[in-house]
Amino acid sequence: MNKYRAIRTISRLCVSNKYNARRTFSILCNRTFSSQSEAKRGEELRLLEMAGLIKDLEYQVRFVLSQKPRISITVDFAYTEDGVRKYEDVKGMGETREFRVKRIWLKEKYGVDIELVR
Repeated sequence: MNKYRAIRTISRLCVSNKYNARRTFSILCNRTFSSQSEAKRGEELRLLEMAGLIKDLEYQVRFVLSQKPRISITVDFAYTEDGVRKYEDVKGMGETREFRVKRIWLKEKYGVDIELVR
């Protein structure tokens, strides 16, 4: 039984997603990101905010697209630059069909354009 618990504990620590992205903690942002590339972009945006070039930086902004069934999309970053609200999503492997559909739906419902960052 002890071996089973040890293996189960180790497997929880080594969980990765289907794209092999590694969760990464950023000391600068004081949060954990879904991938190294997302953490890097988050730190870049945080430095821009500290320099005063952007304002109102938010992480993991959620938009509800439908109540029933409950469908939503989460955008990695939102910030204000030169008085314009911008939304960014970091994609390492490119867009999935599901993300493309949700992005178009978001544009139609809220008028929000998501800029993809690679």
